Amino acid sequence: MDLLNQSIESDSCKDENLIHFSHAPNYTEFHNSCLLPNRPCILPPDLIANWPVAQSRAWALITSPSSSAESSGIKALINWNALKAQYGSHTAPVVITRTDLSSPGKLCEERIEMTIADAVDLIHRYQHGKEPTVHSVYIKDWHLIKQLCPTSTQPYTVPEIFADDWMNNTPPPPSDSPCSASCTKEGKDDIVDDFRFVYAGTQGSRTLLHRDVYTSYSWSSNVVGCKRWYLFPPRVISHLRRFPKIDTSELVLDIQTLSSLISTSNENSDAGACRKRKEYPGLELAWSAVQIIDQKQGETIFIPSNWYHQVENLTECISINRNWCNSVNLPSLYHSIVAELDHVQESLCDVKEMLQNGCSSSSTTASKGKQGEQVEGWEKEFYTLVQDVAIKDAGWAWDAFWNMVHWNLTKPATRSETRLRPGDAWIRDRLLPLVVEFDARKDARWLDPQIRHTALKCKTLLEAMG
Repeated sequence: MDLLNQSIESDSCKDENLIHFSHAPNYTEFHNSCLLPNRPCILPPDLIANWPVAQSRAWALITSPSSSAESSGIKALINWNALKAQYGSHTAPVVITRTDLSSPGKLCEERIEMTIADAVDLIHRYQHGKEPTVHSVYIKDWHLIKQLCPTSTQPYTVPEIFADDWMNNTPPPPSDSPCSASCTKEGKDDIVDDFRFVYAGTQGSRTLLHRDVYTSYSWSSNVVGCKRWYLFPPRVISHLRRFPKIDTSELVLDIQTLSSLISTSNENSDAGACRKRKEYPGLELAWSAVQIIDQKQGETIFIPSNWYHQVENLTECISINRNWCNSVNLPSLYHSIVAELDHVQESLCDVKEMLQNGCSSSSTTASKGKQGEQVEGWEKEFYTLVQDVAIKDAGWAWDAFWNMVHWNLTKPATRSETRLRPGDAWIRDRLLPLVVEFDARKDARWLDPQIRHTALKCKTLLEAMG
């Protein structure tokens, strides 16, 4: 039984079904239809029709409109030489999928940092049959905007419905430090990150099953080519795991593995395959809710918070993507940090016990000093360590989170366009409980005082809103 080639009746809830807009919605419609219910959608080519790269067709070999190309059966192809000529010195991770010579019939992935020029040369060799073990090449997480020269023309502008973007609206980095600088000192993560990407891949290249960073939103516009998306709503994610009740247990690798495991039966599979199938008891429940979506050239897809997905390029494909967040899904990001910290604390329980024992046998045991003054003991060292590990594992923790919130409360990305974000009173009611909850957390009392101070400044700003 090949599940991937069968039509399925989705068991998705009505308010989970992807919306296929025939028109480009305004912010209010998008907010009510997609942001609030955390619901995916496909947006029409009209949304990006005015982009310089869409009008010039500079990244495509085909110069005719995509509709003509589709009607004539022509597959859109990327103008790789144009990318090399314009952006050849840029660097990006490149995922090369090859035949696994140690396991016949299987594929393996290799991720290498390359210049765009070198990646294009590899793609040309692959296309001309000079890389016989290569199955696909995928330029991923390419920070094109970040690497542009200041005088260069940007290939696109952010659509209005995505303008309320808190993750990419951050303070500029200090002039004497690299843009991507990151430090993890005393539980602080002074990260100026960039979540603006371009993806460019050959036919068959893919991104395996995952959710987006921090449970953020994402949007992705196909400038050239077509993609297939497999979308799983948050309510079934536990069923994709080896142990559904343990949210850190192993996730099924990809859609192909999922299909193979579901198709396994005692009658036609060996004992090992059946045993592995039993290790993932909820896969049928997860598969019953999957939505399989084909995204055409020119279309934009919106992926809500905490929706797991796999993406495959049905043709050569180049897309412009962003991860983003705002006041609507900020609670999801907050709780993802809480979950990450809980996981780290659990993994460091032996370190915690060691620190507690060391303090209890020392005269520096955490205790009260002068008139309620807290004396630093094992708690400060432990909770700082937890923050540092979380930053290394997940990319951020409380310091970066509250700095992002504070910056966007004082300098919103849509400061001159209040119609492109929720009202102040709504934002206050949405976010104030997060500050109150954070201030009551035990770790908040032991982290660098500046982190708690920033959170309290957010509280003051929120209380004054509306």
